[in-house]
Formats: sequence, structure tokens, C-alpha cells
Amino acid sequence: MVSEAVSLGMAGVRRRQAYWRLTGALVLQMLALSIALVGLIQGPTWWFGLMLTSSFLLVAGAGLRSVGVHRRIVPLLLLVLAAMIMTVGFGNGTGLLGLIPTAGTVQRWGEYAQQAMLSIYQQGTPAESLPEFLFLVIGGACIIAIVLDALAVAFRAPGYTAIAVAVVLVVPGALLGDGLDPSALAASAAAFLWLLRSDVRTRRPGAPRPAASLSIGAAAVVVAMLLAGTAPGFDKGGATSFTAGGISIGGTVTPLIDLGKDLRRPAAVRALTYTTNAPTGQYLKLASLDQFTGSVWKHRERDTKRLSNGVAIGPVAGLSDSVKSTKFTTSVEIDDMTSRWLPVPAPVQSVKGLNGTWSWDPDDLTLGGINVTTQGQKYTATSLLLAPTADQLKAAGGFVPTDVERDLFLPPNTPAIIAQTALAATAGSVSEYDKAVALQDYFRDNGFVYSTQTPLKQGYDGDGARVIAKFLEVKSGYCVHFASAMALMARTLGIPARVAEGYLPGTSSGGTANSPGVYTVTSDDLHAWPELYFAGVGWVPFEPTVGRGTIPSYTRPDALPGQSAPTSAPGASSAPRKLVPTDPANVAGAAGTTPPSPLQPVLSGLGVALLVLAVLLTPAVLRRMRRRARLRRLGESWGGATVVWDELRDTARDLGWSAPDTETPRVFARRIAAAVAGTPGEEAVLRLLDVRERDAFGPPTRAVAVGLADDLRVVIDALEAQAGRGVRLKAALIPVSLLPAGWRSPASVGGAA
Repeated sequence: MVSEAVSLGMAGVRRRQAYWRLTGALVLQMLALSIALVGLIQGPTWWFGLMLTSSFLLVAGAGLRSVGVHRRIVPLLLLVLAAMIMTVGFGNGTGLLGLIPTAGTVQRWGEYAQQAMLSIYQQGTPAESLPEFLFLVIGGACIIAIVLDALAVAFRAPGYTAIAVAVVLVVPGALLGDGLDPSALAASAAAFLWLLRSDVRTRRPGAPRPAASLSIGAAAVVVAMLLAGTAPGFDKGGATSFTAGGISIGGTVTPLIDLGKDLRRPAAVRALTYTTNAPTGQYLKLASLDQFTGSVWKHRERDTKRLSNGVAIGPVAGLSDSVKSTKFTTSVEIDDMTSRWLPVPAPVQSVKGLNGTWSWDPDDLTLGGINVTTQGQKYTATSLLLAPTADQLKAAGGFVPTDVERDLFLPPNTPAIIAQTALAATAGSVSEYDKAVALQDYFRDNGFVYSTQTPLKQGYDGDGARVIAKFLEVKSGYCVHFASAMALMARTLGIPARVAEGYLPGTSSGGTANSPGVYTVTSDDLHAWPELYFAGVGWVPFEPTVGRGTIPSYTRPDALPGQSAPTSAPGASSAPRKLVPTDPANVAGAAGTTPPSPLQPVLSGLGVALLVLAVLLTPAVLRRMRRRARLRRLGESWGGATVVWDELRDTARDLGWSAPDTETPRVFARRIAAAVAGTPGEEAVLRLLDVRERDAFGPPTRAVAVGLADDLRVVIDALEAQAGRGVRLKAALIPVSLLPAGWRSPASVGGAA
């Protein structure tokens, strides 16, 4: 009785140790996830909140189980505890006694959630550390901690925590401008493997031998680092975010960030082709981004009208009859580009041939799909080629219509450097047109450099006010920064401005002066440019981006008074020329860039293959480690019969047998003996049964003295030989014995007990 009490006491101690071991592994997993989320929100407050909240809940769960609370009841208690935490932190005094949530508390939480959704829509990354974001972080930490605890401890299925971890990792992968940092992915993988190792030690206690687990974790880290160094789209700062498939524009709240991701593709993707009867290739406009929140430019949502096939749309906002215009048509075929906005030369007058339902915006003539995208569309657009004279542009300005005044808005916290730089750049300019030209010239004559990588590496990628302030200091960026900077600077001078997003004209396949042939537009042609409003002319495009597009003819120093200037696209000209200058940032061997290695695709493929192989082989390695540990114990200790029986039952389960714990050793041994009758395994299993029964009713037998390890190997060999090659392979790669004991495996030969 004393020995039985001691045994039960030791079992209780081991169980409590197991709870703390698993909890420690889960805390490490939360730490790894927090690393992945760095960059979403500014400052350290959110990180401390996430780690303190999740660690407190996980430790509380281990403590409750240690004092005897049933492991499956604990997640429910943790939910109550989490509700109290959220009530104290975000209930604003509405909770009962400040701890227990009430209807008012739930309403307050809903307000936080609603405000968070609005802030997400308005801000880029890293976002300000606003209360609504802290609400999401703390609430998310509670949910993640409870889910991980329930899966890993309450239901003893730690493998399924990978699903929860993957869901969390999707967030930074989708929102961060530089994608998911490979080191964060490696840390999460290593923490997951350590959790599996902790679970194995919990189920089968013994001498700790973490070398194999650490080897697997190290291999995962090495593979992640290999991908980081060789895979397309990665650099020293992490993943440069690019879409693996086709081009996707306008599907998120940060359309200009989408543009930047596609510009950083390692290989260009063909977006569309078009033919036109215009004298030259045309800029293809997707949308006007006219609402500036301080953190992001976005398209202002307005009342739209249904687009009918071939029916005229318009009029063009601000355009007077005195401006000369000519109609031309453009036939477009979309290849690999998905957007809710339709690329057309602006200003568009009508479109025919579209599939699905589309609408048009009366303010800026943006064409948008209603539950339909551009993918696979073929259509013909009729547009205007506008040609105001230089005198008209210089005489325009001053008057701002009421519906255009909103395009002068600037947030109150706009950095002072933007207005100061605008004043310095336009010193001596009198008319609004002169100021606009001076702003464009400022970016082209003051040491600015085109680069898609510098903003990413130095942490100021985006289109918000603080980003533009940094861009004006560093003087390196791409079209998003140039266009946003000029638009904001124009607004500080009282000139209505917005940012247009679309494509450069592309590259012509040849042809004649009257028929320039087919133009091909790729992801490298994605572009943003500013549009400034001039009364009587409307919205006029400019081109401040160094090395991209062409300078509009009406802004060139040699332009003569009265010279006409087409404004459907910046700098349209009939002179033969290369329409799209090569992007210096994407040229192999250009300054500051490293040409990709020809072995890069091979190494990337090898890295991916190794990573997939490591994941697929993880269960097999863990199962092999468990068997080796048991065989080693049989050579080192007394009383190994229980260890033998555990291994036999696990082997049987892996081979498709049912092996319930309620089945007596004698019945189970007879089933095995019947299955391997006529082989050495039959006699070996009977000897093992004899030792098992003697140990159950007498002093333990020394394993080495009776050859338990040898007999165990003989029985395992006999069982595997009887099962066949296919079953053995399945048992090795998908060992169901790693799952909780309550999970049943399909019965086969010798099946149900």
C-alpha cells in the first residue's frame, strides 16, 4: 500500500511537471509569434501587453491544473479570466465591481472593434499605438493563448496548434510592407517542434534527450535562412513583399502599397496588351486616390452610376469647351492582372465589350466592377486626347469649385518639412501653374534617386505624411513617394491635388507611324503620378518621378507660348522614342544592386523541397526517437515490461490495429501471437507476456537478464513483416501512435478487440 501511494504521488508530481513543461513551450510559441508581429504597430506597448497577457493566462492554466482542476475545464476558466482582463483594460468602468463584464462592457468592446476596423482602413504600417489597436492585440492574445492551451494541454493534440499559429502568421505576411520575416517563421517552427518534444516527454517520461529535437529545430532554422538568402523577393531586411501570382491592385486599403509590392517582383508579369489609334502609347489610369487620411491615400467612395455598354459617360470635371480635344479608341486585353478598377486612357468617354456589371464615378470617371474584376476582360475604350495651350494653363487657377475643395485637405499633424520644402521649391513663382512646374522640377533637379529598395530597407515605405517627410530627407524612393510628395506639397500651396494610379504606356512591338502595333504592359509599368486641378482645364497630370515616364511637354523649358500640350497622359509626344525608360533599380549590375545568381531558382527550389521534406518527416522522426528511447531504457533499468507493452501497443496502432488500453495484456498478446503464428515472433511475444504478468504480481524483473529488448525487436519485425510493405511505409510516415490514446485507428488484421 505504501509503495502504491508513493507511486501515485510520483505520478501526480510528473503530471504537474508535464503541465508546466507544456506551458513553457506555449510561452515560447507566443514569443515567436510576437516577433512576427513586429512592425505592425509603433512602439513597445503592444508587445508588452501581448506577452504579459498571454503568459499570465498560460501560467494561470498550468497553476489551475496543478491544484487539481480537470485539464479540460481549465480553458473555460481561462475564458472567464480573459473576460475580466478585457473588462479591466477596456471596459471604461462599465464592469460590475470593475471586473465582471456587463451589457455596457460588451457595447464598449463593440465600439473599440468598430473603431479598430476604421483605423485599419485609414492607416498603413506601422500604425500608431492607438487604444483600439491595443484592444485588438490584448483580445487577440487572450484568444490565441486559450486556443493554444486547449489544443496542447486540454485535448492533448499539440500538432493542431500549427493551424492556429499559421492563421496568426498570415496577418503580418499580408499587412507588412516587407512581408513576413524569415527569422520569425523559423522561430515559430522551432517553438512548434519544441512543443511536440515537450508533449512526447509528457506522455513518455524518461531521461531528457533533446538533441534530436534541437537538430530538427536547427534544420528548420537553416532551411528558413536558406530561403531568405536565395529565394526571389528576399533580401537582408526580410521578404520584399510581392504577389506570387498575377498582379492584384486596389483589393486592399493601401492601393499604393500594392503597387510597390508588384514593382519589387523579381520577374515582370505581363498585365495586359492594347492597341490604339492615338499617335502614341497612353498612360492607362486605374483610379484617382483623392482622399488623404494622413497615413494612406485612397479612392473616395462616392455614389456611382451603372455603366452601360458603349453609352457615353461624363462630363469631364472642370473641362471647358475652349480646350481642344480629340477622340481616340483603345482596345485592351487583360492577361494576368486582377483589380476592381478598369485600366483605361483618361479621361474615358465610353467602354464596350465588358463582362459583368460595372459602374463609373461622375467625379473622376473611375470605372469600378460590381462583384467582378478585370481578370480575363477584353474591351474597347473611347477616350479624349486633350490639348490645352500653355497660355490656357498659365491663365487657369485661382478658382476652386466647392466639390474640389476637399482635395486641399491636409491633416493637422502634417510634418512641417512638407510645407517648408514646397515654399522653398516654388520661391519666385507667381501663378499656380508656375508653382506646379517648379515642384516637378524640384524632384528632378535636386539629387533625388529612383529606388524601390531604399524605402523598404530604411523603414519608410508607404505613402503617409511621416513617410513623405522621411523621403524628402533621404531623397530616394519610387513613384509612390514622388507622386504623394508632390500632391501634398501642392496642397500646402493651395492647389487641389490627388494621386493617380495606373500604368505607363508600355512597350510597342513595332509598326508604322500610323499603326504603332501592339503595346505590352507589365508589372514593371505600374506607376503613380500626381494630378493638379486648374479651373477651366480640369485635372492635369505631372511627372515628378526620376527615371520613369516622360516629362509633360507643357512643362518643358523649351515649350513656346501657345504650344498645345496633350494632357491625357504626361508628356505624350509624337516623336519616336522609348516610351518607358528602364528602371535603374531593376537593372542587373546597376549601382547598389546585386544581379541575381543563375543558381538562385535551383537553390530556392532545393530550400523549399528541404523545408517540405522536414515537415513531412517530422512525425516519423519523433516516432523513431520514442522507440529508440524505449529500447535504451530496457538496457538500463529494472521493470521494463511496462515499457515493452507500451511499444507493442504503439506499433500495433501504427500498423492499423486497434489497441485499446482496456484490453488485458493476455488478450492482446494472443492476438499478436495469432497474427505472427509460425514465426519467431510467436514465441517471443509469449515470453514477453510471461514477464509482464510476473512483474504485475511480483518484484520487477531486470530487462537485460531476460532479453526483453531482443524479444521486443523480434516481435516488431514479425508484425511489420506480416503487415506488408505498404502498411509499413504508412506506419513509418504517419505514426498514429503520436496522437492521443483516445484516438482510434482503423482496424485491420487482428482488428477489433
